[in-house]
Amino acid sequence: MSINEHIKRKFVRLSKGQRKVAQFVTDNPTVVIANGAAEVGRQANVSESTVIRFCYAMDLSGYVELQEEIRSYLMSQNEGTHLTATYPSNKQKNSSFSKVMQRDIQNIQDTIHLINDNMLQKSSKWMHEADTIYILGARQSASIANWLSYTLKTLRPNVKQLRTDSEDIVQQINSMGECTTLIVFSCDKHTNDVKTIVEIAKMKKVRIIVITGSALSPIRDYASALFALGMKNQSSLDVVPVLFSFMHALIEEMISHDKEQYTQHQQSYEQVENNLLFLDAAREKQVF
Repeated sequence: MSINEHIKRKFVRLSKGQRKVAQFVTDNPTVVIANGAAEVGRQANVSESTVIRFCYAMDLSGYVELQEEIRSYLMSQNEGTHLTATYPSNKQKNSSFSKVMQRDIQNIQDTIHLINDNMLQKSSKWMHEADTIYILGARQSASIANWLSYTLKTLRPNVKQLRTDSEDIVQQINSMGECTTLIVFSCDKHTNDVKTIVEIAKMKKVRIIVITGSALSPIRDYASALFALGMKNQSSLDVVPVLFSFMHALIEEMISHDKEQYTQHQQSYEQVENNLLFLDAAREKQVF
């Protein structure tokens, strides 16, 4: 039985406040996925405790399980929907690499329905307005953080990658403030170092964008915006194409706030980079 059917069956036995939550959950599933119980309660005009009691009334262990049930429901609604694609031959269509890429396409398509558009726009605005953007990703997420850091540096100034083993980590954390945006990749089970940094950033009123493979991430409670891109039974390899597609969308949304500004910075960055490459080549040939 889907979560929507479960809500309909139990609706008449809910309290007045819980019915408000039930209606809000039914009408705004992506809002529930992207926000905590307190925010959902605020938007539904009930208390956070009423939202939690609603979860218990639905025979769920808590709010996180409600989010997972909604994600599963939205996924099931999208089953059978595929992007239209044209392939040059049946042989290529049935090849192993083609099947993998088609699965990636479908995973991206499925994820679109789980992303809260308002939260995406808000996050892109925080990135655009930030004095400094810090990017944090430990262990297997470090390479992803490195890619995003380099890409953003070509578009705007003051982009820094946080490294937990860096000697400057304390100084970088101390420099954070209300005008800082911190983007965190949380794809690892062991995230104690990341969690500590995020806790401190939260106390400093930093806007924290968390991108994770699961809504059960231990740092979800510190996020100003949470994007859980992983699905049940998906491997980390399945999540990677979805993750990069999402980052592309987030960057494009940031650029849309002032396209001319970002274009100018990109051109300036490329000019400097080309000049440096020329100097390196000249030194190798002993021109100077």
